Amino acid sequence: MEVDARINDLHEMAAIGNLKAVLHYCQSGVNINAQNTMNGWTALHWASHRGHEPVVRALLMRGASKTVQNNKGQTAEDLAKKSEICALFGKELDLSTVEESDNKPTFIPAYLAQPELSKLWSLPEGSTDDPKLNQEAFSLSNPKLPASTPVPRTGASGIPSSAPATSTSSHTTASDSYAAKEILVYNKSVADENLLGAIFANVDDTIEKTIQLIREEMDDVPEEFGLGRFNGSKVVPVNTKQYSRKTGDFFRGEDDAIVVVPK
Repeated sequence: MEVDARINDLHEMAAIGNLKAVLHYCQSGVNINAQNTMNGWTALHWASHRGHEPVVRALLMRGASKTVQNNKGQTAEDLAKKSEICALFGKELDLSTVEESDNKPTFIPAYLAQPELSKLWSLPEGSTDDPKLNQEAFSLSNPKLPASTPVPRTGASGIPSSAPATSTSSHTTASDSYAAKEILVYNKSVADENLLGAIFANVDDTIEKTIQLIREEMDDVPEEFGLGRFNGSKVVPVNTKQYSRKTGDFFRGEDDAIVVVPK
């Protein structure tokens, strides 16, 4: 029987905590309870073991089984080491078990211990940014906020740059509900060491406004710079005469990224 090659990708994204990628895989029909052929781990095992609470919450909401056992007879619940994740399984954290496991040397593959930074934001091949999944990912990452709280703009760290609207807010501004696309931003060239972070750009904003957004939310950007579009293979300069065009006209594909080009 042919095995869905995306299963291993789902497991990797669950292990490193790429919530948006996990949601995309779930939506595209990947078997959420599929087990690794070597160790019997599911995506839920990985997310629970690695301590990624939003991913665990997402998988459980999408129907992940709590009872599937790996080759050692362990469920995802057995591998949980955080009280917040244990609570999702309806139990309290057993500190004695955690201390015992912490004293045992464990091997963590390099791709999990130090994942490529771009993988933390990447989407599955062929996927496009989905505002509904962006909203779901934000809600899962911020469960104490109302589900209707709009996805805010983010800074270089990926953390919302301004506090969400509170109960004292009388209205939500138009800028809070735009059609957002998360775009990675690099300095000079596309390499992990040059990654400045990610922005949620309004696809209907002009390139000029997106440049202003980068100035406002990114650290370590040159005083004067232009933009280039990385299309997955090379950087294509964005001409200044094109700055009045919509950002969404240029940055549409999954692999598209912004490259800040110092002047």
